[in-house]
Amino acid sequence: MADQLFWGDLHNHNSVGLFHYSKGSLERTLQIAHSHLDFCAFTGHAHWHDMPEMVGNAHEKWAEGFAHHTQQWPRTCELIAEANDPPDFVAFLGYEWHSARFGDRSVIYPYDNGELFHTDDVQKLYEHARRSGALLIPHHIGYKGGLPGRGLNWEHYDESLSPLVEIYSEHGGAERDRGPWAYLRHSNGPRTTYHTMQYGLERGFHFGVIASTDDHFGYPGAYGEGLVGVYAAERTREAIWEALWTRRAYAVTGDRIELSFTVNGAPMGSILAAERDRHIAVAVRGWDEVCAVEVLRNNRVIHRHFPEDDFKSDGGWSRRWKCRVEFGWGPWTAFGMPRVADWRILLRAERAKIVAVMPCFQSGPFDEERRNRILDSDETSCRWESYTSRQDAFNETPTNAVVFELEGPPDARLHLEVTEPGERHIDLSLEQLATSSHIEFTGEFPCESLLVHRLAPEELYQASFEFDDEPSGVRAEDFYYVRVIQANGQMAWSSPIWVGRPGP
Repeated sequence: MADQLFWGDLHNHNSVGLFHYSKGSLERTLQIAHSHLDFCAFTGHAHWHDMPEMVGNAHEKWAEGFAHHTQQWPRTCELIAEANDPPDFVAFLGYEWHSARFGDRSVIYPYDNGELFHTDDVQKLYEHARRSGALLIPHHIGYKGGLPGRGLNWEHYDESLSPLVEIYSEHGGAERDRGPWAYLRHSNGPRTTYHTMQYGLERGFHFGVIASTDDHFGYPGAYGEGLVGVYAAERTREAIWEALWTRRAYAVTGDRIELSFTVNGAPMGSILAAERDRHIAVAVRGWDEVCAVEVLRNNRVIHRHFPEDDFKSDGGWSRRWKCRVEFGWGPWTAFGMPRVADWRILLRAERAKIVAVMPCFQSGPFDEERRNRILDSDETSCRWESYTSRQDAFNETPTNAVVFELEGPPDARLHLEVTEPGERHIDLSLEQLATSSHIEFTGEFPCESLLVHRLAPEELYQASFEFDDEPSGVRAEDFYYVRVIQANGQMAWSSPIWVGRPGP
């Protein structure tokens, strides 16, 4: 049976732990995860052995949070066990172990009732992981090691216990020290060269890459904060666990970009014996136009593919389109109106087919009771509810969105009925939307607004190509990985594939 692609979040927080900082109940966390993810691990703040004293005795709040996490551990185990519901949804038990000296790690178990193991030494944590079968995932690796950074200390990295490294989250991106997604949001400082994914690969380590949110609003899978895609045989703990350990996983920033990558037929995460000829195959299906797909060997780009090079605008009507309906905005904070707008929207397709629906819901503002959710959808309609605000918006982006994949002729029409926060009726043809986006305001200034993005044709949101590579040089082993960049800035990174060099 061929592997399927599943989406999850292996690193997120709520009030079970650092309750002075993180928000939301675990019950809410699991409801949200179940509503739009295939799997999730909750990883509450649990222990920080070398925590410094902080201004205003803030460290005492951390200590109180750790004590609360310990107290709640039995109930956490119960709720995770109850939430695990294969084949519909998979829940994993976990926690976060902090260390300025060694770097932070998420500790994840493949079963219920795992031990909450506190230690001040990473080697003891490793011994516990070997005994218990736990998976250890380093995260926000790009910070400088030690205090106040808490980045990954590669001198104490063990790939046999950490087959995956988290390279993107709400902290930013740690693929490299240049490029987008800089570390900006926390007190740990910027990212550094010696703590990036590329540095670890250059040192000869073997690890796959993931993204997860590290969200602190109790919102696993929050849009824009990171997700992990996993290729597994089925949606069960056992199958997903096996895929994680064999590195059949990859990282995306927000849009669920489908990415397949093989070398000589072997999937991402593979370690191949010495082979001189390498046949590389890549397939991408994005949720916006794909600007570029890059293949890197040993951290250098050796091939770039641009879908628009093959696209002929006069080549006829596209078979499929991606349509993004984004909503929110509203009065900026200078107005002193930090309101939350509730949205109720119905999209109906006339003479068009809805092939797929993808929610893009962010975590802010925090609300224990409100929900972002798709209420119902079929081939002709989709109805959803949501809420937006500039207050606590992630990355200062006060919007949510739903993306649709559509099939239909040019005269097919989309009817949008907005009942909240202001009643609006929008009627547009696919031909109109293929030419221009459409904006609708929900009332008088200052008010919220809705944007139907210009359609993205299938020829520009998908790409596939193959080529052969025969490297030269003296390295004993080469590693390859893929980087995908969409027009809206969303990205994906594959786990590497390693290929040994043949002898002379």
